[in-house]
Order: sequence, then structure tokens, then C-alpha cells
Amino acid sequence: MSEKKMELYRKYRPAKFDEVIGNEMAIKTIRQELKHGSHVFLMIGSAGTGKTTIARIMATYLKAGAMSIHEINSAQNRGIDSAREIMEQMRFNPSDGESIVYILDEFHQQTRPAQEAFLKPLEDTPSHVYFFICTTNPEKLIAPLKSRCSLIVMKPLTDEEMEHLIIRTAEAEKIEISENVIGRIIQNSNGGSRKALKLLGKVLYLENDKERLKALKDVSNEDEQKETIDFCRVIYRQDTKWDTIAGLLQKMDLTEPESIRYAVLGYGNSILMKGMNSHVLKVMEAFSSDTYTTGKFGITIMAADAIL
Repeated sequence: MSEKKMELYRKYRPAKFDEVIGNEMAIKTIRQELKHGSHVFLMIGSAGTGKTTIARIMATYLKAGAMSIHEINSAQNRGIDSAREIMEQMRFNPSDGESIVYILDEFHQQTRPAQEAFLKPLEDTPSHVYFFICTTNPEKLIAPLKSRCSLIVMKPLTDEEMEHLIIRTAEAEKIEISENVIGRIIQNSNGGSRKALKLLGKVLYLENDKERLKALKDVSNEDEQKETIDFCRVIYRQDTKWDTIAGLLQKMDLTEPESIRYAVLGYGNSILMKGMNSHVLKVMEAFSSDTYTTGKFGITIMAADAIL
């Protein structure tokens, strides 16, 4: 992929600590824990807050060579075989560098038996081996596993930090953008640096700010519509779990509550036109009151009433 076509969040992914914006406390905590002998870190935070990026920088900090940094996507490698393979590998010295680093991404997608299989390598970690476990859903990890880790909390960027990131990136691309465009990107990014740079990449090379603002509005509307439809589909399933609902509600944080409520009622009405369904009626009844006084809190209560 040429540099011109490379997405901004990849092109400007920090490679050193002094390039990182925000999360100073998380970095400081990792360094302190390393001095105290910690080898296993549980990095939690919403999507795009830099968990994997910080883990990669830490791998360089620990002088792990390129062949000794292992990134494992738990969504694609689920099961006890991954744990067994790691246990076999970690017995050997690094093939290059001074350390072996395992970055286990989206670890909440590992099965319970797989998480249990990881307890042994996480507890009996050789001096040259380090684990960085990254997840957006720590509540799905078993307690014995969490107890073996040093907890690192990755926080969303503040508006000021986000503005600094956007301006720094635009300047590196030698393009000026207005405060209105910057503000709209911040509003739509929920503190996630990756999403901010993705949005910036979609509009940075348009001819003027009018086009940029329109494009950002269109992207925002598309995202909101998809998330709302996903929420409607899930809320009408009889086997829906609360953590699924909660995850969708978090993604819809900027969506107007009344828009969500009307979408749910409209979706339910379409189902009823095909035949009577008591569960659909229960959900529609839960979403029958307006949210003008309760806002997003009201949507949360309605969703809870609908599935309980």
C-alpha cells in the first residue's frame, strides 16, 4: 500500500512514547509495574483508545525483536490450542532481541476453557516473556485470569487531546482545516483516536470545509442508522443478553434517544404486520413513553424492561 493511500490512523500510529497523545497515567503505570517485576498486563478500554498501540510500543521498550513479538487476534484464534502453543514457545529464549512479547487482542472472545488454559502460562511466566491482554469487555474474563494481571485502564482522549491529534495530523499532511470541521470530528469520535483519524481521512482531501462538513454529517448519519437498526434487531430477539444491549447502547451514545425509540416502535410495527407476537408487544410497550425528560437513561430503562 502506498503512503498516499495508507489510512491516516495507520500512517500516524505512534511508534514511540513521545508520539502518544493522552493516557500518560497508563504508560506511567506500565513502566512502574515493570520495575516491580510484572509480566502480565490487562489493558482495558473502549475501541480505538490505543490498547494495541501501547502494547506494541512496550514491546519495543522491552527490546523484543520483530520475530519475538506475537500478536494474536482472539476473535480468530479461539480455544485452548492457542494457550498450549504459547506454553510450548515460551520455554525457549528469544530468537532476536531480549524479550518475547505476546499481545492478545480482543481476549474476551476466548472461550472459558481457553481462558482457563491460559492461567498456567500467565502464572508461570519466564523472566523474558511478557503478556499484554487487550479487551473492550473485561467483564467477560474469568476472575482467576484477571487476578493474575496488572490492570491498565486506557481512557478516551479529552476534547483538547483530540484537537491536538487532529491538528497535528492535518499539519503533517500540509492541509488546513477549520475549527468547525475539527469540532465535528471530535463530536463523532467519542474520544477514540482511531475513529477520529478515520473520519479525518475521509474529509481531509475534499476541496473546502463546506464539503467536509457535509461528508461528516453523511458519515455520522450512516453510522447512526446502522447502529439503530442493529439495536432494533437485537431488542426484538427473545434470547438477547443484557451485555449485548449495553454494548449497542454505548455505541449509540450520540444518537438522539427519541430517534432510537421511534425506530424501535417502527421496527416492531413491521413485525406485527406479519403476525401477532407477544414478545414484540412487550418490547413496544416498554418503549411507549417519550424520552424528553429522561434522555438516554430512559432508553436504558426501556431496554431493561423489554428483555426482563
